[in-house]
Amino acid sequence: MLLYPRIKFYILLTLFFIPFSFLLPQTQNSSTILGLSVEGNKSAEASTIIANSGLKIGDEVTIPGDKTINAIKQLWALNIFSDVQIVEERRVGNGIYLLIKVAEFPRMEKYVIRGNDEVDEDDIDEKVGLISAQILRPQRVQTIVGRIKKLYQEKGMQSSQIAPLYYEFAMLDSTSDQYIVTWRDQKNFSDEITTEYAKADVLAEALLKRVQERMVLVFDIKEGDLARIRKISFEGNEAFDDDELKSQFDDTEEAVWWKFWASTLLDRDKLKTDKELLVKFYRKNGYRDAEIVGDTVILSNNNKDIHLVVKVYEGMQYKVRNITWQGNTIYTDDVLQERLDMYPGDVFDVEKFNQNLRGNEKQNDIASLYLDNGYLTFNVRTNETTIAPDSIDIQIQVYENNQFTIGKVDVTGNDKTKDKVIRRELYSIPGDYFNRGALLRSLQQLANLQFFNVEKLYQKGVDYQLGNDSTVNITFLVEEKSSDYLNASIGYSGSFGFSGAIGVTLTNFSISEPFQLGAGQVLSFNWQFGVGNLYRTFTLGFTEPWFLDTPTLIGFELFSTRQRYIYDLSQYGGTARVGRRLRWPDDYFYVQGTFRYQNNDVIDGGNFYRTGKSEQFSLGATITRKNVDNPIFPSLGSSVSLDMEINGGPFLPGNVDYFKIGFKADFYRRLFNSNRVTLYLGSEFGYMDELISGTPVNPFEYYYMGGSGLVIATTSLRGYDDRTVGPRNEFGDVIGGRVSAKFVSELRFAVSLDPIPLYVLGFAEAGRVFESIKTTDLMNLRKSIGVGARILINPIGLIGFDVGYGFDRKAVDGTDPNWQFHFQFGKGF
Repeated sequence: MLLYPRIKFYILLTLFFIPFSFLLPQTQNSSTILGLSVEGNKSAEASTIIANSGLKIGDEVTIPGDKTINAIKQLWALNIFSDVQIVEERRVGNGIYLLIKVAEFPRMEKYVIRGNDEVDEDDIDEKVGLISAQILRPQRVQTIVGRIKKLYQEKGMQSSQIAPLYYEFAMLDSTSDQYIVTWRDQKNFSDEITTEYAKADVLAEALLKRVQERMVLVFDIKEGDLARIRKISFEGNEAFDDDELKSQFDDTEEAVWWKFWASTLLDRDKLKTDKELLVKFYRKNGYRDAEIVGDTVILSNNNKDIHLVVKVYEGMQYKVRNITWQGNTIYTDDVLQERLDMYPGDVFDVEKFNQNLRGNEKQNDIASLYLDNGYLTFNVRTNETTIAPDSIDIQIQVYENNQFTIGKVDVTGNDKTKDKVIRRELYSIPGDYFNRGALLRSLQQLANLQFFNVEKLYQKGVDYQLGNDSTVNITFLVEEKSSDYLNASIGYSGSFGFSGAIGVTLTNFSISEPFQLGAGQVLSFNWQFGVGNLYRTFTLGFTEPWFLDTPTLIGFELFSTRQRYIYDLSQYGGTARVGRRLRWPDDYFYVQGTFRYQNNDVIDGGNFYRTGKSEQFSLGATITRKNVDNPIFPSLGSSVSLDMEINGGPFLPGNVDYFKIGFKADFYRRLFNSNRVTLYLGSEFGYMDELISGTPVNPFEYYYMGGSGLVIATTSLRGYDDRTVGPRNEFGDVIGGRVSAKFVSELRFAVSLDPIPLYVLGFAEAGRVFESIKTTDLMNLRKSIGVGARILINPIGLIGFDVGYGFDRKAVDGTDPNWQFHFQFGKGF
């Protein structure tokens, strides 16, 4: 009886373990490869396929097994097969014959684009990038389809559809001089296309073999309609309304009837940039966790209208709780805090914080403070800790490191300009502490010489290398350009006929070596002419800007004038000039004094001016502050000047007694942080009056306005004829005024700055000449708007045109307002 329970126990134990025995690894017998063959290959050689599989005769393998699986992976990696299998073809004893079965991706004979009416085929070709005999992998084809679709979306056709169709060989036919191959759509046999081949280029047998193994890929395009953005809305925004968020976009705009200039097509790349601007706006306002979650395009009106929905996550608005400084020994916390310009309780403006820490446009940031005082290897790290729910603690670690002095200062690239002409403009001096601001000022000074390529000067005009742990060596790299030019200008008006000037100005002259040049001196000769041969003036001038190697200017000018139009006048004389760069209030200031002698002979005053001879002695002074980044196309800075002149009076001999005061201010500001887009604002005032009543004032000393400004003693005002904007006598003739005022604003866009500067502009300006200070009314000016363009071609100079619309022509000369063309040759505004 005891035996039975024991037998029963063993039976139950056996039944329990039987299922688990199937989970144990089963031993497979390996086989020796006796042979390898390939099936399904068309263009790939069988030997190449076998070699790339890694299998060899004599290998021990199991099917399936690691070696066969790895062989399949290696063949897949070739990217030429759509299917790979390894099967047992036959077995002999312990040996095995393996068959590698492959299906190749088709090769392309050519591709065809059809259905594109609105998009040029060349633009689509750039997106395709396929060549004959290339393998057509599905992934590659789908990538190309995506590129074409994106191209159509950029053109505004959001609902466009691009379908790749594969056409296989159907038949080969021939004519007397060519073969015609017919291809048939794999999925629609009724859809056929043909390709032609010249018999002179290919043999029939070779062509037949080739096309039988290839396909034609057709990109079938259904373009759809242009879709315009009709509405932009936002989801998730609570801190700012939709209108405020929309205003942050630069290029993505709603279609509004009055914004005829705006592009309202949806451009994904531009939308991406605009979304980055939106995030930047949020973080500027303290929302440091803000993100764009996504966007949705809703099409309506038969896919012609777009409702763009942008989803935002604002997060919390953070304010600064504490700012702590570590590692600063040179400057106190208060000095650094003032530069940072952010205090506890302020909204955490990420953009302002980073700029004031590491570099802003005004260069009054913390990094500039250190770099302008020799701390070349200065660095700073920040740690921002969020203090729930809406505050942040900022820890700023300052690494001051060593203070560097300047070792050597070298200049390279100046083939014509002498070293001393360059070095005297530099603010980086050996032995001084390294100063980044001085480097930038040096580049600005070199740019204003106009001897060098300004674009390359600012891009890579300076290089510095550490000499050791306390000195740095600086190299200025310049590229010479032609600065001497033919000073030519010409204009035409119905009143004065042709007028202009021609001459030559050598801006990098050397009086000691006139055939080598390069000393920075200026020699000029000009001939102005007008009204046929009834007006001419000759001028010869010379300037030495650095007399005795000091920032002292000396110069002279001799002139002779003859006019026999309206009045008969003869003049000759000369001017001597002395100028000096100042150090106070800052070293952008410049002062210049002039002494002039002029002999006047008014033969016939034309009922305007007193006849007779007179001698005129004058003293003048000009103070100027000029700080611009580029003399050809300024985009930053300003130029302000005040000049005063007295003729005769209690101090000087001669019989002409009057004074003259002029003021001019020009301001330049970059837009969109680009040196190619500039807003220019200018103002100009002039006033003259007699010191002794009835003194014989030279006619050219009065103010005239209107036209291109090419007529002598005339201030430009586009949109009006030359010299028409000013007081008139009882006969309706224009006479000179004693007060002049002009205001101008221009939006300038540089199409090119190097090698040939070219820019376009739009302007609005207003000005007028008044007979006296009593009749001056600055609220009653003559106004105009217009557009223009300028191109600088050395040695000719500046060439351009303006088209201006004068609003007040009726009040000026009795004509209706219209568009006036002004041609510029050698002169810019």
